[in-house]
Amino acid sequence: MPDISLEGAAILVVDDQQSNLELLGELLTRQKYRVMSALGGRQALLVAAARKPELVLLDMRMPDLSGIEVCRRLHKLEGLGDVPVVFLTAATDHDSLVEAFSVGAADYLVKPFVADELLARVRTHLTIKRSRARLAALAREREDLTIIVAHDLKNPLANIRFAAKLLQQRDIDDDSHQLAEDILASANEALSFIKRYLGTRERGEQLRALEVDSFDLAELAAEAASLQKAAAKAADVGIVIDDGDTVLARGDRMATRNVLQNLLANAIHHSPRGSNVHVVVERSYDGSAQCLVLDRGPGISSRNQELLFKRFARLASEGRPNNSQSTGLGLAIAKHDIDAMHGHLWYEPRAGGGSAFGFVLPMGEEPRADVRA
Repeated sequence: MPDISLEGAAILVVDDQQSNLELLGELLTRQKYRVMSALGGRQALLVAAARKPELVLLDMRMPDLSGIEVCRRLHKLEGLGDVPVVFLTAATDHDSLVEAFSVGAADYLVKPFVADELLARVRTHLTIKRSRARLAALAREREDLTIIVAHDLKNPLANIRFAAKLLQQRDIDDDSHQLAEDILASANEALSFIKRYLGTRERGEQLRALEVDSFDLAELAAEAASLQKAAAKAADVGIVIDDGDTVLARGDRMATRNVLQNLLANAIHHSPRGSNVHVVVERSYDGSAQCLVLDRGPGISSRNQELLFKRFARLASEGRPNNSQSTGLGLAIAKHDIDAMHGHLWYEPRAGGGSAFGFVLPMGEEPRADVRA
């Protein structure tokens, strides 16, 4: 268990016998817990609603409301849906425990209980409760930070976009003009993503809402390759598109291009200087639209293959010296998006050395002709 302070944790003790309340109250107070008590089920619900305990010790049998009914109602109160309830039962109440767990009981103790055992159970359930609360708070903080970063990235990206537009207006050679165009396209795409991200966060929607349509997969591969041209040139790696007939795929065009860019960026990064990365677009054996990204890098070890598509998995560097470790997010997101489009993304060692990443998507449909009377 993590090292979490439990001092001052609020515990509600519920029993219809005053002597039991006093005994439990004294035992828990010695451990520096904040104890509140209720003499019966109805009073327990009132106290719980007003004071929000972190744990409840609940007698199974009480004259006004049974412990099971109190537990059922307690978990419907605002802010108490996950409060742990530990039942205190007589030995003859064992038959009721199945029903108790069905209404949300976390644990039980049989009367007469051993003090050390009760305190150990209390510590365990309070630690779990506070650990979950801490994790939820960390998740909220990370989400807030992500929103702030996304929002603050808009200004520098807008400046990059503006500078690229100015550069295009100057008398520059074709290569420089193409670089400015690539910078502008990438800035526009990043700004578009941030805008969608901030919008979906405000509405509480899924981060990436896929827009499914048919598109030319070879044309998309050429776009992705063009956007990676500068990186390939810097690494002295060529990009070769191997495509035959038009292959129409069905899915989200931008999400698929992001997947292709991720696969190309990885292939370029791990390819030896002077080699080529090949992008093969074709129909698969079952008629799906298929794309392969092939490199002559060092390949991926069997250990790293197990971690490839896991979120935040840290892959040990392979190939070029001084490579930083990968977070694994790019491939994890790529696989998630391809799966969401009813496709499949995979890795396999390339014959003759290197890596082969591929994905398939459902076959797209030709646009219907506009027939008018």
